Amino acid sequence: MDWVFNITCGQAMNSYNNGQMKAAIAYDSAAWLYPSDGHLVEGTQDCDRAALLDQARNQGLPTLITVGVDSSWSEQELAQYIDQAASQPQVPCSAQATTYICDIVNWAIDGGYAGVIIDFELVNGKYPTIRTKFATFMQELQDALHQKGLLCGIALIHKISDKPEEDPSFQGNFFEDWRLLSRLDFLVVMTVDLDLSLGKPGPLVSIDWVEKQLDYLWQTIPQALSKTIFEFPLYGRGWQQDAQGKWHPLADETCQQVNTERAAHPSLSQVSTDATTPELAWTDESGSHHEVWYNTASSLVAIMTQLQEKARGLLNDPHYRLPTSFWYRGAECADFFGQGNSLEAFYHK
Repeated sequence: MDWVFNITCGQAMNSYNNGQMKAAIAYDSAAWLYPSDGHLVEGTQDCDRAALLDQARNQGLPTLITVGVDSSWSEQELAQYIDQAASQPQVPCSAQATTYICDIVNWAIDGGYAGVIIDFELVNGKYPTIRTKFATFMQELQDALHQKGLLCGIALIHKISDKPEEDPSFQGNFFEDWRLLSRLDFLVVMTVDLDLSLGKPGPLVSIDWVEKQLDYLWQTIPQALSKTIFEFPLYGRGWQQDAQGKWHPLADETCQQVNTERAAHPSLSQVSTDATTPELAWTDESGSHHEVWYNTASSLVAIMTQLQEKARGLLNDPHYRLPTSFWYRGAECADFFGQGNSLEAFYHK
């Protein structure tokens, strides 16, 4: 499954022009939800969204809409929305229906999508019984989507433990109870942004970390492994150290931007010796230290291969193929997508 980010969909179009379109498309942030009253608005695009979706649909590829919430809304406001949406009496989603859930269902129908992915990431975990209420919201949404013949999925924040002392992302992912959410049509585990979880420069994804997530999934909802999609980062991230020694994350970087930085800093030092977690490090003219951690085609395939082998062992199925998605189409290195390139070779081993 390809993630197409609404504000960089032009990059996705260029990527598809250079390599085949062969996967389901999850169009991200084409529907921004307003927690205050449940209405949705279309996100900004830098491409012809209709042409992109038509291209996929003409090839028989499913297109899914991702519903998210802008970070300007507070965690409390989103928790209150979930509470209200789950508490409203559910009705058939006719064009005249006004429930929060029907707002989402009808938006998906009007856009011709095959299903909905909910991507809520900033929810107050201390809101009363939020885990149960969120699971109820998701189940009621799935029931309503199924009545229209549509799919329902969720983007899950990475999780390696239910104990706060063992999971640095516990505060952010607590509202998601994987056991209660396991009956959804499919789950997307966002195995991205390890560095932000730890608050310091480092890989955005690593073999050890994704294996811990697979262990957690197998311990909690083993029956859902076959319908779980693992999301990997195609982008990198820069960090800069200030005069007090504190590191600060900078903007995400595409593979092309990383290559430009590599060319601009010929005397680079190495921090990582692990080929699956490549990075660049240098000191600028003012004495500030910089690090850029990123992913190449070979590093991602190495991580995916290791995860697939572990899952095959757990399932006792040597033919299991790891379901994958990638954030975001257009950020990848040139040799990742397309005929004869790394991703195709991974699935044809």
